[in-house]
This record gives sequence, structure tokens and C-alpha cells, in this order.
Amino acid sequence: MREHRRRPRKNTPHHVKVIDQETGKVMGRVVDITADGMMVICHEHLSIGRKFHFRIVLPVIVQDRSHLEIHCEAVYCNQDPNPSFFKAGFRFLNLPGEDGFLLEDVMHKLNLVG
Repeated sequence: MREHRRRPRKNTPHHVKVIDQETGKVMGRVVDITADGMMVICHEHLSIGRKFHFRIVLPVIVQDRSHLEIHCEAVYCNQDPNPSFFKAGFRFLNLPGEDGFLLEDVMHKLNLVG
């Protein structure tokens, strides 16, 4: 598989939940994240190109916020070695400047960036 990532991947040891804003359903948890996108471990196969409105529940309060809302698009979805799960990659579509800075602040607080 060709690497399309422009920024280094940062794994997170924290349990960061991703919730589908349309259904209220927990989609999975963030495995790694960059300012451009993220990989999520989920329970169902997702269609490539499908767009989502997610709420990421932050493991720490940053700038008085406990979550971040992000529009994104599924760019891949592969079976995990554990057959109960899938690894899905998402590209952020419209990360507003303020939320981009918030995400960056969260990544720094969690030691996910240098």
C-alpha cells in the first residue's frame, strides 16, 4: 500500500472514543492521529469515500473543551488481525483553524507530538 500521509503518525495510548454525530453510536477508538487525519479501530466495515461527522471525546480537557467535532472521509478500511475489528483511516475535511489548534494542543498535552 502506498503511503499518502504527509505528517508523521502518532500512536495514542489513551482511550479516545469516536462518536458518529448522526447516529450517536460509538464508532470506535482512535489508534493514531495527525493534524490531517486519524486511524480508528471499529467494529464494522466502512465504505471508502463515505463522509462522517464525528465527535472525538478528548481524554483531557483542553481550552475548556472535552470534545472536538470533525467532518471526515473514510479513505481505507481493512480487517484487523483480530477478526472482530476493522482499521479505518479518515481524512479530515474541514478542520476549522480554531479546532486545528485545539487538536494540536491536545496532541502536545498527550505527548503525541514533539
